[in-house]
Amino acid sequence: MDADFPAVLGLAFGLGLMHALDADHIMAVSGLASARRRGALAFCARWAVGHGLTLLGIGAAVLLLGMAIPERLSAVAEAAVGAVLIAIGAFVLWDLWRRRLHLHFHTHGGLPPHAHWHTHARDRGAHRHRHGALLVGVMHGAAGSAPLLALLPVAGRTAPWFGMAYLLAFGVGVLAAMLVFGGLIGVVFERLSRRGDVLLRATRALVALGAMGFGAVLLHG
Repeated sequence: MDADFPAVLGLAFGLGLMHALDADHIMAVSGLASARRRGALAFCARWAVGHGLTLLGIGAAVLLLGMAIPERLSAVAEAAVGAVLIAIGAFVLWDLWRRRLHLHFHTHGGLPPHAHWHTHARDRGAHRHRHGALLVGVMHGAAGSAPLLALLPVAGRTAPWFGMAYLLAFGVGVLAAMLVFGGLIGVVFERLSRRGDVLLRATRALVALGAMGFGAVLLHG
């Protein structure tokens, strides 16, 4: 075993922590998680698993099978991520419209009229796209600089297991960062919901518009 093996694994883990918090990653998981008030942690974990499995698959093809990564894979996957970000944002805006709020004024027992926020949307919680975050993670794993970032430090190594260990540590770093982010965003959405649906809806709308804007940038780039 190389003397610098633990240091390289530590580097891989640290790079995974930073890579998980790229803007397009945050936009995607935030948009997916905002569709539910609970479950943000599970969404982020599924995204990280999809991302990590893709990197391991690419790494195995390159390091174990000697295959070359197609030159257009990254560009095509990045464009797909942009399209998915736009779709996620559009879905969130549609869901906000479907659950649109309006004021109802009521009187009870001769008391002065008072208002309630109300929605006529039916709860469709049973219909959940549980695999959405996993598939988005797969696309993110293939897109952009992720494969290059993961494989560059091990390009000169001759032992395939060294590179696979590096990729695994990188994926664990991504998962750890996403679990922390998922926990934080879950707390934020829960607290916003306690302050009223109007504030929560405004936050979801901002997340949706941000995802669509970033997706448009990726498509244009």
